[in-house]
Amino acid sequence: MALKQKSLSEIIANEIRHRIWNGEIDFGERLIESYLATEFDVSRSSLREAFQMLEFEGLVQNKARKGTFVVTFTEEDMKEISEARSILESTAFMNAVRRFSKEDYEHLIQIVEHMREYTQKADWTKVFDLDMEFHLYVVNLCNNTRIIRLYDIIQVQIRTLMSRLVPFYEKDPEMFYAEHLELVEALNSRDVTIIKETVIKHIRDSNSSMVDMFKIK
Repeated sequence: MALKQKSLSEIIANEIRHRIWNGEIDFGERLIESYLATEFDVSRSSLREAFQMLEFEGLVQNKARKGTFVVTFTEEDMKEISEARSILESTAFMNAVRRFSKEDYEHLIQIVEHMREYTQKADWTKVFDLDMEFHLYVVNLCNNTRIIRLYDIIQVQIRTLMSRLVPFYEKDPEMFYAEHLELVEALNSRDVTIIKETVIKHIRDSNSSMVDMFKIK
């Protein structure tokens, strides 16, 4: 089967997305079209297509006669994202139990071990990428195409907010590993009550940390 190659606009969008995650481009910052087109050596049309992709993901906003800006997440935005996550992920995790195998358990444990490895190296970009890999893996196990599609829409915003939590997790790097190990063991218990409670607590604690970090900033 032939691999689908990314379009030029997808490559550009991915680069901008990672610059936002790495803090090279800040929230609220204007994306200068002429500058980026020159830097990437691409046409304005390819750049605008990339902006449209990022706008669909909720990462940028086009303001009439002003330009394109990276969004600034408010406390209300974080609350809404957290609520959406709680609904989608708690349902997905509970449904995933029907298909959850020994191989799935071992795969998630492997991801969690990699998280621990990269927290020890303080490579938070890789840690948060693994976080999304972990959650997407379980969501895809739920076998509900609409949940998967809806989660796919908000996952970039989740990953973006996570990128600002480095100072929080630097205080206790083992916390990140422990939180996800707890999620795996909840899944492995196959007790839907335990699973739901663990997932909601995980998301609630994450949102609380985000709100605190943004207030400090």
